[in-house]
This record gives sequence, C-alpha cells and structure tokens, in this order.
Amino acid sequence: MGVIYTQEGLGVRVGRSWVTTALVVINVIAYLLTSWENSLLEISERWLWWGGFVPAYLVDPRQAYRLLTSMFLHANLAHIFFNMLYLYNFGRLVEQALGSKRYLALYILSGLAAELFHTAFIPVEGPLSAVIPAIGASGAISGVLGAYLLLFPGSKLSMCFFYLFFPVCVTWSAAAYLIFWFVGQVLQGYAGASAGVAVFAHAGGFLGGMALLPYVLDRERHSVLRALTASQRVFKYLFLGSAGLGRLGKLVLAVTIAAVAAGGVYSAVAARQLSVPIKILAFSVSYKLYEPGGNLVDYGYESEAVVLRLERGPSLVAPIASSSVRIVYNRLEAAGVLYDRALAGTAKAITLKRTVIVQRVPVNVNLSMEASYDEDGVLDSAKGVMYTTVLVYDYARGAYVPSGEGEFSFEAGTLAALKREGGPLSLAVAALSLAAVAVCAVSLDNVLRKSGELEILA
Repeated sequence: MGVIYTQEGLGVRVGRSWVTTALVVINVIAYLLTSWENSLLEISERWLWWGGFVPAYLVDPRQAYRLLTSMFLHANLAHIFFNMLYLYNFGRLVEQALGSKRYLALYILSGLAAELFHTAFIPVEGPLSAVIPAIGASGAISGVLGAYLLLFPGSKLSMCFFYLFFPVCVTWSAAAYLIFWFVGQVLQGYAGASAGVAVFAHAGGFLGGMALLPYVLDRERHSVLRALTASQRVFKYLFLGSAGLGRLGKLVLAVTIAAVAAGGVYSAVAARQLSVPIKILAFSVSYKLYEPGGNLVDYGYESEAVVLRLERGPSLVAPIASSSVRIVYNRLEAAGVLYDRALAGTAKAITLKRTVIVQRVPVNVNLSMEASYDEDGVLDSAKGVMYTTVLVYDYARGAYVPSGEGEFSFEAGTLAALKREGGPLSLAVAALSLAAVAVCAVSLDNVLRKSGELEILA
C-alpha cells in the first residue's frame, strides 16, 4: 500500500483544521489505551469485544454505544497509521470547505452510514458478519473521501510506494483515484475477497458522504471558495472542454452506485430468510494458578465474548484468546454441561467432581455452578467456581502436559442468539437495506445533477 497525500489546497487560508487534528489525536490516544497490553501492536480482545460494532447487537438498545465507540478503535498499527494518514490529508481540506462543526457532523453521520451498510449487506457478506466486531474510523473517513470527490474532483494526489527499495511516486486526479478506490471496494465485496475487511462499510461511508454533502454545506462559505477558484474552472472548460467530474467519471460512479443499490434490494428481500445459527456467550473469569507444590504463581481477571456456531451442537467460530476463559470453556464442554438436550429450558444447580479429557489429557474438574439453558439445551447463563488441572504445551514432547492447578470464579451470559428466521435481526436488516438504497439514490442524484455546483476545485 502506498502513502498518499494531497498536492493542492483551496488557494486561500481559511483557518486551522482543529476538528481533523482533534480526531487524529483522539484516535491515536484510543489506540494506545486499547493496545497497551499487547505492546501497542494490536488491540486487545477485551477492548475489541467491548467497543466493536457487532450488527447482531442492534436488537439490544443497551449496546447502542458501540455505534460510536467502534469508530475510534483500530485493529493494529497499520490500521491506525493509514486511517489517520487519509483522515489528515483529506480531512483538512474538507473541514476548510465546510467549517468545523459541519465537517464533524459529516464525519459522524458518515460513520453511522457505514455501519448501516455493514448491517444491511449481511445477506451478501454472509451470516457470520453479523457477529464479528467491526472497528475503525474507515467508514467515517470514507465519507470524508466522498465529500472530497464532489468538492475537489480536479485536485492532484500523489501516491508514493517502494519498488525494490526505490521510492516511486505517481500523480492522479482526485476523481480518478477516488473513483478507482470506490469501485475496488464494491468489487471486493461482491467477489467475497475482502479478507475480513468490512468493504461495504467503506462503500456505505463513501456514499453517505456524497449524499450528505449538500445538506451540511455552509452556502455562503461555499460560494466564497467557488469564487476564489472560478478562474481555474473557466480555464479548464475553455481549453479542456470539461472540468471536475467528467462524463466517464460520472458513468463509472453511476454504474457502481447502481450495483450497490441492487445489493441493497437483494438484501431487503433475502432478509426474510436470514438465519444465523450463532450464539455469543460473554465470559468473565477471575483466576488463581498454583504450581504442583501449591504455591500461587499467577492471578488475574479476563473476559471475552465466545462465538458459537450452533449446528449439531455448539462449536467455536474462532479460537478463544484469553487463557482462563479457554480453560473454563474447555472444561464445561468436556464435562457435558455446556450443551445437553436433556437440560433444554431448565435452570439448575450443578455440582460435579470428575476426570474429563481435554487435549487428549485426563484432567480433574471440581465444579459448582448455577446455570440456565435455552430451548436447544445450550448454556444460556452461568455463575460458579471451578477447580481444575491446568495444562501447558510441551514443545519437546509435542503434547499438552499438566502444570499445576487453577481456581476459576466465572460468570457467563448470552449477548446474542440468532437461531431463527424472521427474528429482530432480519427485520433490522430489511429496514436498513431499504435505507441503504435511499442513500444510494441521493448520492447518485448528487453525482449526476449537482456535482457541477458542488465542486470547488475542478
């Protein structure tokens, strides 16, 4: 990936970009706080599950805060670096054009539009996207890019990258680069080649920015800036025959927006049959670890959301990162108290003391807990204490071996369970799909009919 930066400004100093600078600072501080325990290399699991946007949680009003917190969390160093680079380079000019308050409104609303599209396109991306946390300022920044495209289509951008250790720089018009980027996002989304990136959220933020732009403009400020660049637009019209978004650019944008709208229509129809055989259990574990002699060697607290696929019994969608949560989950599963059809719809106290097999090794489990089960016999909630053998991987032997004992006080509760067609999530997806189509229609109208009056630097 190359480093991109803008070459041209507005030709006049309008003021400092306070909001853009503040957003960069806030995002960086948030990254430092949420990645500290991972040596600043990547976000910790507990912060990811605490603040990430999970579409399945839309049906729970208590989780609404995630709509905002997810915009300020980033996965790793590359994620935060490139997002902030784009925000700083493109955001400054858009903020100067709109004014700080209107720019901030565009930024936040574009981020919400990105989450709208991410949810609406679950039938296209696959049901698992309903339960995977989405994080990053990318959606909001995409809205800034969409506004930039309509405001400064003729400005110049340079992208620099290294080829065999030598820097290579190329210059594009903003229109060419941003249209190419937008088309690429949509193609990746439909091809299923997004590699875990919420590309329809990027596309939705971009469309949201284009749709919102006329409504957040300060008309007086915009008129002054257009007047200052009028000579350049006239020059291009006289000698090049066109300025800003040309016919080809509009055509490509129109076809791509129509393709996104078609996906929204499909999602609205397919939402009726949307079935996500998924359950999310939130585990919180306080632990104490003892070596074979009985000496305390470690203690602490961990929490993690565990995503289960419910097909012929529960199975993990992804490995559990927190060691204490993994130990508790593995013992509950091995002891047969994570899932039992005979316990369907019941709540009971469970006490057991037995030897179970974990990683092909016999381990002792002494468990006491209060538990409830859903109609399929899958654990719904639990609170208890477990004493068990702790295993470590011996690389010399190539196997797990006992390393001592552990005491685990734990709680588990259901964050989301999406097992039936036509449930609340299906209704939300259908409604948001229609909203996404409406955003596409407004952005298309702005591209085809209003781009000439919106552009400042053509």
